[in-house]
Amino acid sequence: MNLDSLFKPKSIAVYGASASDSRKLGNTLLKNAASGAGDVLAIHPEADTIDGIRAVARLDRPVDLALISVPGERVEVAVADAAAAGTGAAIVLSSGFGETGAAGRAVQDRLVAIARAAGMRLVGPNCMGVVSHLGADRWLNGSYFWRIPTVAGGLSFVSQSGAFGGMFFGHMRDRGLGLSRFLSVGNSADVGINDALEWLGDDPQTKVIGMFVEGFGDGRRFVDIARRITAKKPVIVLKAGKMAAGAKAAASHTGSMAGNHAAVRAALRRAGVIEASDSESFFDAMDAAAAGLRQKPGNIAVVTISGGPSVLAADACERAGFKLPALSAATISRLRQLTPSFAALGNPIDLTPQCPVANFIPAIEAIYADPAIDGVVAINCGLDLTPFGVGVARGVAATGKATAAFVLDAPGVEAEMAKAGVMRFASPERAVNALAAGV
Repeated sequence: MNLDSLFKPKSIAVYGASASDSRKLGNTLLKNAASGAGDVLAIHPEADTIDGIRAVARLDRPVDLALISVPGERVEVAVADAAAAGTGAAIVLSSGFGETGAAGRAVQDRLVAIARAAGMRLVGPNCMGVVSHLGADRWLNGSYFWRIPTVAGGLSFVSQSGAFGGMFFGHMRDRGLGLSRFLSVGNSADVGINDALEWLGDDPQTKVIGMFVEGFGDGRRFVDIARRITAKKPVIVLKAGKMAAGAKAAASHTGSMAGNHAAVRAALRRAGVIEASDSESFFDAMDAAAAGLRQKPGNIAVVTISGGPSVLAADACERAGFKLPALSAATISRLRQLTPSFAALGNPIDLTPQCPVANFIPAIEAIYADPAIDGVVAINCGLDLTPFGVGVARGVAATGKATAAFVLDAPGVEAEMAKAGVMRFASPERAVNALAAGV
């Protein structure tokens, strides 16, 4: 499945920018495309230039990608124009097609027929577009989004919901995670989640694939593709429309049929796909995959100087199927030398705020070195004692053991963990659940 024209275009035509009102969505699309791609052309029936970009009445040469943002009644003409010029792929961002009912589906089917007759791939309609890192500081922003992540990395995301794409971008910015590709498929009239998954699976720039899915078209094909891809890179799916109300909403949103979720869950498991239960767990699983977590640890040590939240972490560990084994006699002996007599050295391990600050580092290093421990959940609430963070950072560096943290009101501690690439989460439970996302 070759979607290079979609994700790596060298030339772009934009339909729908206004010569008189720069506030139109088509103008946003044109400005976004021109901000990163070198060869951009506007298509307008009268103007010679729009926002400083050359405009022509009809597409007069082949381009890799056409971005179409015109009123619904003019979409068919625009698709035909792009197809006749030899365009490689077109994205129809306009709405009012298959998601509206039988009449809209009939028009949508005509768009697909026009595109396929010319060998042009069609994305949408009813979508938000594409974002792709083109190398160095160059980005393709063929979307309505005016704020996209600016850090390049290995995370790619395919969504049947444009708005969830906005949530994804917000999370990426907040966490400083690196983006590779983003595609909003909308109604999936031609290019759908299976096509995008197949291309991203072979894309060396993509290391982790996330997907927001309302309904599977060809479920058997999805499983076949996913099974091949999950052998080499994680695929994480958030399936919407699991319940009756959600399934009804999905049908009116993109025209997707949600299907029986028990069957979907079983199929995803067979394919090696990580299924997230909700948006929080989806983002946490993406964070874990981005941090390199590929295998769920079995034995967890919860280490803290904040007692109460560690109990919540312990409960979450049990729910997630983790074990909290006792530390070895040698480790406990070492901790007795470093901590107050009243420190709790079971598991969770509470070093207590009264522990000599300099001792946090060797104490935490000893916990990491314990052979019974595969992973660590580190918790610090409001005690900004930087050596606690240094100890976690050194433990990770020395052992490579999977680690997730909950840090609150301790910026020095968090900064040390951030430098070491330790995942930090908004609650003890989310930290545990992120570790549980490993496959």
